[in-house]
Order: sequence, then C-alpha cells, then structure tokens
Amino acid sequence: MKKLSRELVGGPESDMEFEIFQSLALLKPARKGSEKPWHQDHAYFNVPMKQSGSGAPTEVLGIWIALEEATVDNGCMHVLPGWHKSKGPIVHFQRRDWQICDADIPSCVPVEMKPGDALFFSSLLSHGTPPNLSEKSRRAIQYHLVPKGMERSSETERLRVFGSEGKDVQC
Repeated sequence: MKKLSRELVGGPESDMEFEIFQSLALLKPARKGSEKPWHQDHAYFNVPMKQSGSGAPTEVLGIWIALEEATVDNGCMHVLPGWHKSKGPIVHFQRRDWQICDADIPSCVPVEMKPGDALFFSSLLSHGTPPNLSEKSRRAIQYHLVPKGMERSSETERLRVFGSEGKDVQC
C-alpha cells in the first residue's frame, strides 16, 4: 500500500512519507442506511489544494475498504470518473448535507466491491452513496492520507474554494 500511495501521489520515483489524516467507519444498516449525497471529500478538509508530484489534482489520497459486499442494492459508492481532473474543486451547498448540487450530476458509475477490495481515489473525486433499502448491511472503512507534515489551511480558505457564498451560483 505504501508503494502504491507513493506512486499515486508523489510519482513513480517518490519516497514521500504519509500520515493518516482521517479514519472513518462507514456503516449502512439493512433497510435504513441513509444516503451520503454527492460530494468531494476535500470540501470537508482544511488542507491546501496542491497538485501532487504525480500530476494528481491534490496530495490527499482516499482509501475505501469494503468489510462486507458493497452492491448497488445496499448503497455502494457511485462515482463520476475523471471529474477530479476535468472539473477540479466543485462548489458545495448546505442542503441535505454539505454537497454538490444534485442537478449537476449526470449518469454515474457504481463501484461494487467484495469484502477486502480497496478503492484508492483523489480527494476531488465526485462521489456519493445511495440509501441502503436492502436486507444486507454495508460496512466499510475509509482512510485519508496526506504527505507527512502537510500544512493545514483555514476554514476560510477551504470555503473560498468550495463554498457558494459570493460565487453567483445557485443550487
């Protein structure tokens, strides 16, 4: 995992060291697991927007690991491939959650996973998970890695990039 993380963020010759910035348990109980609306994880983080040495749009790397089968029926992650590079940071709105406007979402790709599968992704990947209305729970863990010693930015700076105030945009 260390080698892959270095290649994805630092480039193939990188000796970059990482630290865990965030760790989460993602639980969607059967029949009542709620949706997580469309978003980019970086919109929640007070870390600078800095292009990585590999050319990735940020130095923040997400890792989503399935503990149980993740299917369309039980709320697997849905993604908008390539948007992390083509769209960059997207304005988020406070609606059902801190999210990308639903009207801005075209067709998406579900990412079904078996237990133990891992998805490595940019903190700018646009993604969401629908509710779990099935009879099977969906559990996963998620980590976000940043280069060791990465500086932090202010909430004001984060909202300047991701917030809607003063940008003449509506949802």
